[in-house]
Amino acid sequence: MKSSGTSTNKNKKINSNNIKKNSTGPSRPKVKKRTSTNHKKNTRNNFNTNKKNTVNKEVRKNNHSAKNNLRLNKVSQDVEYVPFFDDEIVPNNIRKVKPDNSSDISHKVKKNVKIKASTIIKFTFFIAFVIIILYLIFNMDTFNLSSIVVRGNEIYSEEEIISKSSLNMGDNVFKQLFLSGKNQIDLAYIANFTLNYSFPSTIVINVEERYPAYIALDKNTNSYYKIDNEGYLLEKCKLTDKKDELLVEGFAFESEVKLGEKINEVYLDKLKIYNTIKQLLEKYEIKGNITKLNFSNSLTTITLDDKLNVIFANDSNLEYKVSFLKGILQKNEQIVEGTIDMSIEDPVYSKYN
Repeated sequence: MKSSGTSTNKNKKINSNNIKKNSTGPSRPKVKKRTSTNHKKNTRNNFNTNKKNTVNKEVRKNNHSAKNNLRLNKVSQDVEYVPFFDDEIVPNNIRKVKPDNSSDISHKVKKNVKIKASTIIKFTFFIAFVIIILYLIFNMDTFNLSSIVVRGNEIYSEEEIISKSSLNMGDNVFKQLFLSGKNQIDLAYIANFTLNYSFPSTIVINVEERYPAYIALDKNTNSYYKIDNEGYLLEKCKLTDKKDELLVEGFAFESEVKLGEKINEVYLDKLKIYNTIKQLLEKYEIKGNITKLNFSNSLTTITLDDKLNVIFANDSNLEYKVSFLKGILQKNEQIVEGTIDMSIEDPVYSKYN
């Protein structure tokens, strides 16, 4: 029995020694150090990850709130936000209510009515003012015609122009300018005229006169008439009255000649043919002044320097004929008088006897 007790005691001592060895061995503090460092690292990592997670959550929260704000801003254009309580403003607890536009519409209608009423009142005052001014202008003695001034006249005197006008001294100026219809001055040399007002009671007549370009012989009556470039008959005259006008023969006017009106279309066309020939003579530098013009037998005859007659047919080939004439004159410088007939294919020159 003693031996068994000792053996158990020995075993206890051995186990206690083993426990001490295990507890006081050199490897234990190293395990403690490793676990402490790992714990610190883990805590730092956990802190960093927690921090990142919180930051990400805050970013997501901010993004979510920003999106909500954008949505709310988009909706706020058409929707009014009203809190649940009248005393407190609760930004998160709001409800959507459609705006009441009835007050705005009524306000706009009232405003438009006021504007229309004011414009109508202003317009009526303006119309009344205009009527009063027109009444004074057309009825006051101050605006009765007291003097007439004529400007631009060379052929006619002031008395002749005023006597042929439709203006009446003593009548209202504005009635004569605007209400008397078309004013007329029945004079052949007057091409155009204008009436201008000068305050308070004067009318100025600005005239534009015609100038004679031709003296035409009427072969039916052997009478001479002055004609301008446009073909208007200006006056009956004598050959001794000729100044710078071109003498024209071959016209046959009607029995009743009306001064101030145009001549027959047939003779107007002949004058156009002559003007074309004149321009071509200047273009090809053919020397000599045209001193006489004759229309007879459907031909146009021009006289240069009262010596040389050139006959043209009234056709469309005038430029070729004029260029041909220039060649003839250059080759035959001795041709200064006589007749050159350009109305045929082979022009013929004949000298005066």
